[in-house]
Order: sequence, then structure tokens, then C-alpha cells
Amino acid sequence: MTDEFVPVIDMSGRVTAAGRKRIAGAISRACERSGFFTIVGHDLSETLIRRMHTTTKNFFTQPDAEKEPSANRGAGVSGLRRPGGSYEAFAAHVTGDLSEEERAGLGDYPATWKVANIWPDERFKATWYDYIAAMTDLSAEIMRLFALALGVDEHFFDDKFDRHVSLLLANYYYPGPGDGALRREAHTDWGSLTVLYIADALGGLQVRQGDDWLDVPAIPGSLVVNIGDLMAFWTGGRWASTVHRVVSPEHFAQRAAGDGHRLRP
Repeated sequence: MTDEFVPVIDMSGRVTAAGRKRIAGAISRACERSGFFTIVGHDLSETLIRRMHTTTKNFFTQPDAEKEPSANRGAGVSGLRRPGGSYEAFAAHVTGDLSEEERAGLGDYPATWKVANIWPDERFKATWYDYIAAMTDLSAEIMRLFALALGVDEHFFDDKFDRHVSLLLANYYYPGPGDGALRREAHTDWGSLTVLYIADALGGLQVRQGDDWLDVPAIPGSLVVNIGDLMAFWTGGRWASTVHRVVSPEHFAQRAAGDGHRLRP
């Protein structure tokens, strides 16, 4: 059932007009049904993914005292966010999201809506910027396929995203209670699309279909794409911004924590 609601779409054929038409058709059906699909054949560097994963996980698994300089202490989107400010606070209070989150926006500049990015160190910064650049290119290609799926010129969205304010977010999920406890509470995304890499083979991502929650499997080498509220608004509700959540599998307490990272334009 999940493979119908959240289909797997092979993007490797996008180099030809016929291939792009086929992919756009599959995207259209997925976005009208659930707003979620999984992509393979995306050509994102596996080496870069591994470097991003290792760099980010090494940051999250440091002692709290070493992460403290990266914590977000005020308004804005950048830096480390964690429940109660520490793992110890989380351990004593397990309601809400069971995760830490590291964020960065495009550009190291402050603005009315954000502070300048807070970087743990230069190596971390370089890795994240390399990943942001690759994911921005991939997101632009997906937006061109979105345009074809909507029956307009594939460059229709180019000038709508020439000054986009995308965020890169990395979630680190604590080892914690099983029995379906929430790592991330139910929500919709607010932007145009999210591109998610799931590092944990256990998965845990679920999308809501009516009164049911359907598991989205973590497929090696894949990325999960979902549209947000902005794209649903732009399509007049033709495409769905679907409520989703991340649960802790029942046997999660016996396994190591998982993590993932995503770009949300």
C-alpha cells in the first residue's frame, strides 16, 4: 500500500525529453495522491552523502559542553536546537520531539528573519556548504520536473527561486522509548519541497492517509521528497501537503540512534 501512496521514482532517465515526460507524470500522480515520493537515480554523490553523515553525526555525539557554543540562544533559524537545552533535560522529560536539530541557512549573513549561521568549526562548515550546493542543484532540477508535471514550461519556477531562503536541517534521534514514541511530532512542511536523506535503516518516517499512518521505507541510496504548504497553495490544492511524523520503532531502544538530513527550499 505504501508503494502506491509513496511511490519510488527513478530519475535516471531525465536526460531525454521522453524520460522527463515519464518522470513528470509519475511526480504528478504522487503529488496529487500524497505529496510524497522516493527518488533513486538522482546522481547525488555517495561520497558527499557519507562525508555529510559522518561529519554531522560526529558533531551530535559530542558531549553537551562541546556542542554548547553552537546552540541557538535567540531568534533565527541557525545553530543547534535541543529539547530543554541538553540531553540530560531530554532524559528527564520525554514528551515532544525526541531529537536534536542542527540548522543552517544559505549565506553566513544576518537578516531580519535570521541570525548568521553558527558553525562548530571550519571543516563542518565546508562539508555543509558542499552538501547545500549539491542539494540546491538537485532541488532546482526537481522544481523543473514539477513544472513539467503541472503542464507549464520547465523553467517556470526559475525566477520564483532565484533568491530562495532554503534551510539545511539535520536531525539526530536519541535512543529512547519504543512503542511508537514520537521522534518528530505530526506536522506539514511550510515551504515548496523537502528533500530528505534517511541514514537510519530502521526508518520511522510515516505519512498520514485518512485515519492511518503508513510507513515510508528507508531504501538504500534513495532520497525522500515531499511538497510543503507553499506548493500546495501554488497549485490551488491540486497537490497535497500531507501530515507526516517520525516515530521510534518498537525495538528502537535496543538499537543505536539514527539520523538524517534534509534541505527544505
